[in-house]
Amino acid sequence: MKNIYIDSTKIHDNTGDGSLFVRPKIQGLEMPEIRLSSYLRPNSDGAIVPGHLYGGRLISFIGHVQGETITDYRTLRRTIEGALSIRRDTDGSMLARTLKFTTMDDLALQVDVQTRRFVFPDDMLLSGDYNVDLFAPDFALLSQTQKTHVIAAFAGGGMPIPMPIPMNMSAGGSTDATLVNDGNILAYPTITITGPVLNPTIINDMTGETLDLTYELTTAAESIIIDTLRRTVIYYATSGGTPVNIRGAMAGDFISLTPGNNVVKLVLATTSDGVATFAWRDSYAGV
Repeated sequence: MKNIYIDSTKIHDNTGDGSLFVRPKIQGLEMPEIRLSSYLRPNSDGAIVPGHLYGGRLISFIGHVQGETITDYRTLRRTIEGALSIRRDTDGSMLARTLKFTTMDDLALQVDVQTRRFVFPDDMLLSGDYNVDLFAPDFALLSQTQKTHVIAAFAGGGMPIPMPIPMNMSAGGSTDATLVNDGNILAYPTITITGPVLNPTIINDMTGETLDLTYELTTAAESIIIDTLRRTVIYYATSGGTPVNIRGAMAGDFISLTPGNNVVKLVLATTSDGVATFAWRDSYAGV
């Protein structure tokens, strides 16, 4: 690895002075655990596979700390201990840390982790090795660069010929965009729909997934945030306002982005100035 960070704390740099580095043979950055469940087919040959899923990711490595003086070493040692300590918010809820690293072919990736094991024997005056096990509940390795794309609502116009009587003045429509996932597994975007919109539908032509919302946002201050990984649908009357769970207003699929190009379409029941903003990271199964 060219570099490794825990949040903003650097623990490895292959061009550094040797005071902090991670030894080779990092384990757990390859393909994650695969969960395959099966049972024998009753009264017949063969078996049935009801589930084939990825599990979490256990990442293990040995790090080294070295100082020119006792003070330097103790300071670096405490910095590493702090970076790998358990972290909670003001309510006592558990917070993840982010493991960031750049591969030797310049792929900058990250994954949220919890410290499972941290052993740092206090044996030497100026240097020491520590052993770390980190657990990542979400298996995907994500690009450190977040991509965003805004899909504007279609501005309908014109009239059919012959014109229907009475004439419908609320012409709806759709527009689409190509969203690129440069990884090698599905990426799960966060979608922010900003009003005004009526009953928006989002379609990924590449995967065939369709997300329907039966909901109206009447002003530009209103928004709906859809986390397709966590499978949540939250309404906000204003930016930073009280979150309201409106999962019941959604039908269909939580949209994902397959590796490569994805043609994603926003369909509205009526013409409006609303938009759908996609935010995602390229997703990888391993390095």
